[in-house]
Amino acid sequence: MRSLRSKAEFDFVYKNGKKYYGECFNLYALPLSILAGRKSSSYKERRISYSLASSAHGFLGLSVNRKIGNAPMRNKIKRRFRAFCRNHQDELIGFALVFVAKNAEGLEYDRIERECVRFLLRRAER
Repeated sequence: MRSLRSKAEFDFVYKNGKKYYGECFNLYALPLSILAGRKSSSYKERRISYSLASSAHGFLGLSVNRKIGNAPMRNKIKRRFRAFCRNHQDELIGFALVFVAKNAEGLEYDRIERECVRFLLRRAER
């Protein structure tokens, strides 16, 4: 998975993506398939939409607030999200995902995996 880099890309996923609220984190998921025929109003949105839709891989964005903990704690949380995405790469292709951490105490890998698998099951039902 490639990374979302700019604030504009994050904002685009926040605005257009589907929101899933969990106990430890929020997930914003934007299917890249809907971006192909989408008409955007501004040049910036068209450019971001085109750059996201042109990739065959998924995109990953991580947001961990400074209130969560010190830098090593925030980096540990981000490593766990990246590990989940690496382990479930096949199911996440075709999505732009933004994980927003809410609670540092509950962010163990098994809990992240449980909540994300719940998201994948919801997606499969639709």
